[in-house]
Amino acid sequence: MREVAGARFTGLELNVLVQRVIVTEDRRKAAEELTGRWSQLSAGEILNSPYVLIGTIDQIVRDLQSWRHRWGFSYYVVQEPWMDALAPVVAELAGK
Repeated sequence: MREVAGARFTGLELNVLVQRVIVTEDRRKAAEELTGRWSQLSAGEILNSPYVLIGTIDQIVRDLQSWRHRWGFSYYVVQEPWMDALAPVVAELAGK
């Protein structure tokens, strides 16, 4: 993406539409459970996807920071059913 956009990349806004937010101590188990619904994906692919946020609050924070650095995402869009689950992550990122 960066190579294609060249100098314009810093002016782009890239966003992600999050499909699920699952705060859990067992992220592998949660990802495996989602493979029943999304059978085309493995648990590993789900865990590596920026469209599904799974793990402890700290793990999700690290994932968000990593993906922002790797792909340059400007912001995430989270649908209403997942907002409460994401609230502690947002608070952590905001330093509260």
